[in-house]
Amino acid sequence: MVTYPRHRGSIGLRGSHAPLSWEHTTAPQLSADDQNVFTLDIPEGATVDLKLVRGEDEWAHGRNYTVHAGDHLHLEPAFDRTHSELLPAAAVGEGETRLSYQVLLPPSYSEQESKRYPVLYAQDGQALWVSSPDPFGVWRLDETLDNLLELAVIRELIVVAIDTSEYRLERLGPVPDPAYGGGQGDRHLHAIIDVLKPHIDAELRTLPGPEDTGIMGSSMGGLFAFHAAWTRPDVFGKAICLSSSFWWANRHMIRAVTHAPSPRPVIYLDSGAALNPEEPNPSAHDGFRDTRAMYRALGRVGYTSADLHRLTFPGHSHNAAAWAARIAIPLQLLFPAPSVLSAGPLAEIDAAPAP
Repeated sequence: MVTYPRHRGSIGLRGSHAPLSWEHTTAPQLSADDQNVFTLDIPEGATVDLKLVRGEDEWAHGRNYTVHAGDHLHLEPAFDRTHSELLPAAAVGEGETRLSYQVLLPPSYSEQESKRYPVLYAQDGQALWVSSPDPFGVWRLDETLDNLLELAVIRELIVVAIDTSEYRLERLGPVPDPAYGGGQGDRHLHAIIDVLKPHIDAELRTLPGPEDTGIMGSSMGGLFAFHAAWTRPDVFGKAICLSSSFWWANRHMIRAVTHAPSPRPVIYLDSGAALNPEEPNPSAHDGFRDTRAMYRALGRVGYTSADLHRLTFPGHSHNAAAWAARIAIPLQLLFPAPSVLSAGPLAEIDAAPAP
């Protein structure tokens, strides 16, 4: 099945196997409202490459799909945009709850007028985009998302990037650290949950439930993302925690893992690791030991590979270049594209076995 607003144009299919061809457009077998259903007969063991077109000559964004006999697809294509859209910076709240943020919309947002999207709230918004000015390096997250969406390996999602460049330790530290202070993380969490998120849910077509809401950060932002999902799993059902500062406040967050919350958020942990275990620079170790300790603590309270991912990257240090190099991994683990179904009712592009 292909979902596309009827008033934006007719949808057809082209492909590599009869009755499809790359030169001529095949109309849907069933078209009602904004739903278009195509059924293909494919010999058992064969594959067909296919792609959607709008009208006669506009190709959908992204690469061709390859389907086998018995596969079913549900597609929601974009034609007008091939890249995500970065909205102008904005702010919400007042005083201690004021947050500066920027929103990245997925390519189909302006076309798929009834579609709702999962949301990822990301710390360090001042360093996430290709155009970000942060002198310490940028993640190039918008570029990575566009590449993953072009490959159709993740869900389209909205990213809300929160600027945490000012009062960073105060904002992101869950509790005070004896050496570094900080510790106003709950105030920052309150601002996100009670001020920013309601504003985003009101202004944009979001999927507001915890199963579709994630939070992300690195270093102190990774510590905060873990704290947010651990203490408010009713809001954040996913947490991406890169190179997290689990050493903070004498490993406070590790020691706090005494029982799993309910509902239990899905958690991604990672770190670099020095190639030489005697390396004196702590940045080269990138929190490897503390991340391993957190992983073990989570295992003791019932986490398994179904809801906990932990990866280590030898040679990666504690910097934006390392996070940019590996952010595609947790995005695919926590926001995977819908599976190609091999059985079930006729609800998608149906590649039925040929008789």
